[in-house]
Amino acid sequence: MGRPATGQDTVRFRGIDVFGLPAAEVVTLLRGLATITEAEDDPASFIAPDLLLSFWRPFEADDEPDEEQGYYFSSVLLARPGYYDTPAEAAARLRAAGHQEP
Repeated sequence: MGRPATGQDTVRFRGIDVFGLPAAEVVTLLRGLATITEAEDDPASFIAPDLLLSFWRPFEADDEPDEEQGYYFSSVLLARPGYYDTPAEAAARLRAAGHQEP
């Protein structure tokens, strides 16, 4: 999902306006619900694997509200179960579902 171009649309997760609130505030609120960490390859972005969500912005600008692209998240990935699994976890998930490994 991308950040709406106008203020007419709102995207909420458990009452949190993920695009309307500053990114730092979204992260703080989400930490009250689940584990959320900086992405390893992009410290301006965050991953909440237990929620199957990832939050992205092109750069970090926590103290600059006029720098909209960094102050707010630009997009959110909604993943399917298993998206964040390691290869071993994926194999275990397949075995549990009754699938044979190749």
